[in-house]
Amino acid sequence: MRIGLIGPAEDATAELREAAEFLLGDAEVDQAIYLGQDETLRKMSREWARDLAQGDGRDFLSRAVKVATDGDPDAIEAFLEADQQIRRISRLRTLPPAPARAVEMIGDRIVLVVHDKKVLDEEDIANAAVIVYGQAKEAMLKQFGPRYFFTPGPLSGGRVGMLELDDEGRIVALTFEPSGMPVWREVLQGRGAKLTVAR
Repeated sequence: MRIGLIGPAEDATAELREAAEFLLGDAEVDQAIYLGQDETLRKMSREWARDLAQGDGRDFLSRAVKVATDGDPDAIEAFLEADQQIRRISRLRTLPPAPARAVEMIGDRIVLVVHDKKVLDEEDIANAAVIVYGQAKEAMLKQFGPRYFFTPGPLSGGRVGMLELDDEGRIVALTFEPSGMPVWREVLQGRGAKLTVAR
């Protein structure tokens, strides 16, 4: 299981698309969660899908019939590739409106995802191994007892985050530049966790 995390983009659709393309493509996340509470992700997703469909507003089947009857092999291959890219967009997620929370599982551990961690109560925090939040000034990972608080910070800070399971079943937190350059990686394994700086 691999979860991508994108901080609030504040209407920066081009930067959000770059981050989403990296997480959904090269990083191969199962889902990428947008941690903002604005409409930037929905706006970017619509623009991205429209670009991939080359401005053709017809549904998939109508476009498929057109390319199958009128297109050459290259056009058909390009159509199928664009459709695969459009399907990737469906792995983008938004948070429910506050004060609701998103709950994800990595292995057998609970990951709680919110925009603002102030909405959480003791019971929420007690049941989670990792609390991911979006409202922050910069990327941060803090351990409090057996729990971790993790944020990639705002997208303008030049970081996206990821949580994954390693081969030993441990949760790993990572940050990258939106282009895909690794920044740091930390295995979440209690007080002895070690931070590895990529550059």
